[in-house]
Amino acid sequence: MYKRPWIVAAVVAGLAGAVAWACGPMFPNQLLDQREATLKSVPQNSFAFEAQHLLPATDKLVSNEPPPYGGDDKKNDDAEAKSLGVSVAQLARIKSLRELHTGDEAFEQGKDLPADLRAYVAGALDFSRDQQDEAAARFEQVLALPPDQAKLRSVWAAYMLGRIHAAKANGAASNATVFQRERAAAAKAFGLARTRAVDGASDTQGLAVSSFGEEARLYLYDHGTQCSWGVLYGASEDVVDGADGDSDKDNQAPAKTDGCGNGLTADDLRRAITLYAAQAGHRSDSAVNSLIAVADFSMRQPQLIDPLIDSPVPQRLLVAYALARMEGASDDTSASTTTAATKPKIDPRLTALVQAIEKRGLDHVAGADRLASLAYQVGNYDLAARLVDKSSGPLAEWVRAKLALQKGDMAAASAAYAAAAKAFPKTDDPQAAIEPANAHLISGEDGVLALARGEYVEAMGHLYDAASAVGGDGNEYEDEGDAVGMGYGNDASYVAERVLTVDELKSFVDAHAPESPNPPKDKQADTYYRMQFPLADNVRWLLARRLMRAGRYDEAFAYFPKDDDPRITTQDDNGKSEPANLRNKARAYAKAMHDGQHAWTDIGKAQGLYAAAAIARENGMEILGYEQGPDFQDNGGSFQGGSGQTPDSLKQHYVTDGERQRYAESVAKPDYRFHYRYIAADEASQAADLLPPRSQAFAAVLCKATGWMLDGPPDYEDHYQYYGDPAPSQPSERERRAMAFYQRYVKQGAYVSWATDFGHTCEEPNFDSARALKRAQQVRAVKHAVRHYFPYELGAFVLVVAGFAAWLVRRRKRKAQV
Repeated sequence: MYKRPWIVAAVVAGLAGAVAWACGPMFPNQLLDQREATLKSVPQNSFAFEAQHLLPATDKLVSNEPPPYGGDDKKNDDAEAKSLGVSVAQLARIKSLRELHTGDEAFEQGKDLPADLRAYVAGALDFSRDQQDEAAARFEQVLALPPDQAKLRSVWAAYMLGRIHAAKANGAASNATVFQRERAAAAKAFGLARTRAVDGASDTQGLAVSSFGEEARLYLYDHGTQCSWGVLYGASEDVVDGADGDSDKDNQAPAKTDGCGNGLTADDLRRAITLYAAQAGHRSDSAVNSLIAVADFSMRQPQLIDPLIDSPVPQRLLVAYALARMEGASDDTSASTTTAATKPKIDPRLTALVQAIEKRGLDHVAGADRLASLAYQVGNYDLAARLVDKSSGPLAEWVRAKLALQKGDMAAASAAYAAAAKAFPKTDDPQAAIEPANAHLISGEDGVLALARGEYVEAMGHLYDAASAVGGDGNEYEDEGDAVGMGYGNDASYVAERVLTVDELKSFVDAHAPESPNPPKDKQADTYYRMQFPLADNVRWLLARRLMRAGRYDEAFAYFPKDDDPRITTQDDNGKSEPANLRNKARAYAKAMHDGQHAWTDIGKAQGLYAAAAIARENGMEILGYEQGPDFQDNGGSFQGGSGQTPDSLKQHYVTDGERQRYAESVAKPDYRFHYRYIAADEASQAADLLPPRSQAFAAVLCKATGWMLDGPPDYEDHYQYYGDPAPSQPSERERRAMAFYQRYVKQGAYVSWATDFGHTCEEPNFDSARALKRAQQVRAVKHAVRHYFPYELGAFVLVVAGFAAWLVRRRKRKAQV
């Protein structure tokens, strides 16, 4: 026999360099990763949501603020005129008048303009030339006009008049009398701007909403110095947890600030907070930032807390700020996950705020549900329970669920979650107690709780609903969209793939996940991460693959994406996208598997098995792959890890034995990454079992199987050199299989010319040649048997002939006797 030991070296070399390593994705924030933390986390809305709901708008005033990072300042005349509330012709006249030197000149030459616009342009020119008294006179002239004659610029004039008086107040802050007079005049002018806008005067620049903030600044004076919210925010970071470690002592004295703030009075702060809250209620981002600064400052001033919480709006602001932007966590955590060294520390200011409001009396609480959440956060569960009983709505029920879990009463928690879900507000409800992202989170947490109670189908329903509402698959992160990367889709996929039985999932899909129509061809979705692929269709596809893995092929086809679905494409050899045709490929695989079991001849079965193997290797991810581990179809197999659960993660609390058992029963077989490649190699090996060992087809199918193992799947142990870990002492499973296939060929197969690069350069198996070889082998076997056993065969023939002759003789004798 031809000796080929050098080919072994080539195979081993191929194993060493077959796979490239890739970095993994961002890990999603899955609810099921840390279930105890998920279920015991503090219920809270974002600060922006709370700030915008302190004083919801009761009018139709609109904020008009520039984008946070600037925008395109270039405008054509039409756009600029629209933004200023004038015609293009009027805009041209305004621009020409701005070139003059004085307001009087502009007023004299602007006779063709409406009276209010004429006077306003003159006043604006004086204002730009620092002629404040003249500008104020012109703006008052606008406001003196009958309202129906001042619709274009009365809001603008009042706003600018307020700014002039505010500037005078700032300049005379050391003179209490003048300061008070000018501040009152400014506040009156800003209020008039809002009144005129509500009455229908033009406000294309959103000045009425802006006037809330301008007026609020009038009350941020400390001994003659106006304190900006930029200065107030973060003042005296050393107040809490000072150098001597006595945080309680540190909080007994007013905080030191950077030269501004100590002289602010509670009355002025209350006014400023109320005005900023009204501005925030009109969806002003700058007002939200202002409230952050004022709340941050106030929480650092213990002497201000009691007088501030006497008013409902400041009280709610401080509670909202404490919940959303100050460190602290409920101290009721499991000993299995928390030690004395790692136990979360609660900011003492949170406890002080809760105690101050409680001392004041619960009958005077503004936002009892919010305070209940804060009480829960600081571990005052009795107070939280009393506050929950005094309030209603989804946030209160959410806190009630957390309190039930704290007591270990999962049934009561489940009922509270259900009540919270029923109380979800309508979209854009100004009185909403909970923001949309939290509504989805409540549904997701309810799914976690249902899973902990062994209610697996119900858990799937909650997680699926949350994922459907949020969108995305849990692996996506976008700048726009609050919760796209929350992971609900990953959690739902985990339950669908590893917890539900195939029949449970099929029933769920039939009831809740209808197939969506193909998108219009001119709006085809991005196919890389199936970003626009609906969750319902993705769960259907997951079910199709489970059915295929279970051998229930006929049931699976209808759940695959349609063959002409433009969202699911593949690339040809030229890089051009073409339909993936997954249903056809699944049918082809099913037919090949049927032929591999039921063909009339062994070679026919081998041909079927090899056809199935080739499909599994090329399209296994799409028709057999796991959505999460070990294949990670959710990211196209590009990364290993990032979604789903592992045996180690299932050792945590709130995981039932039933879930662990179902997880184990649904494991991939074999449990290796890209497990379908192992399936393909095994099917090729089974085909080899049915082929003549000396045939080209036998060598070819084993060569293909070896190559599939050489190409991957990737093994972490192959990449120890990237992480500085010691080299593995034993070959990986794919290395072992590749070597076993090759050694079988060496032992049983015939030499073929392309064996010098076995596993890398393989011919397609020629099954017709194998049939011819088998027929030739059968003929040779018959001829050999005839030659080898001829004497015995001749003797047997003679005996048969003799016996037949004897029978004839006896038969004739009997007839003769008759």
